[in-house]
Amino acid sequence: MLVSWNTTNACNQNCAHCYRDAGAARQEELDTKEAVALIDQVAAAGFKIFIFSGGEPLLREDIYELVAYACQKGLRPVFGTNGTLITAAVARRLKEAGAAVMGISLDSTDPAAHDRFRRTSGAWEAAVAGMRYCAEAGLPFQVHTTVMEWNYDEVEALTDLAVQLGARGHHVFFLVPTGRAVEIEHTTLRAAAYEPL
Repeated sequence: MLVSWNTTNACNQNCAHCYRDAGAARQEELDTKEAVALIDQVAAAGFKIFIFSGGEPLLREDIYELVAYACQKGLRPVFGTNGTLITAAVARRLKEAGAAVMGISLDSTDPAAHDRFRRTSGAWEAAVAGMRYCAEAGLPFQVHTTVMEWNYDEVEALTDLAVQLGARGHHVFFLVPTGRAVEIEHTTLRAAAYEPL
């Protein structure tokens, strides 16, 4: 059993498909003490996997403390991140804190197409660099792709790239039509197109 926690609404990207409409942090976000209490409750309820998601979870200043605490409570901390904030030092600190797996988004083999989808110049290069830093630190990572009409034919090539980069897996996701993603819902795949994936 798992719980996914949107740790913050803050994000350093402006993705077209964001189901949270992430960007700026919100006042009602949990502080460190409240986050620790949440982790206590999740562990007490018997959950085993705790996903740190966002927004961009690496924008939280207390993220390493929270990862370490989740480990201490017997949870397996994993991440959903755009990967662009992962430096060599960040990867080492995450590994030391006890992060089990980093799920890093990559939506195209073409850097320009990925950057357009994420509305952030240099996002592809930074995400791939983040993956390489994870590999160097011995921190497992997997590639996450939101599959749309425009990148459907790239899925196999993305899997090949994920393998080349040392990913433990390549996971495909469908569009969640909330937040900013409502604006592009018409470009999503129909259910039948996902079945072969």
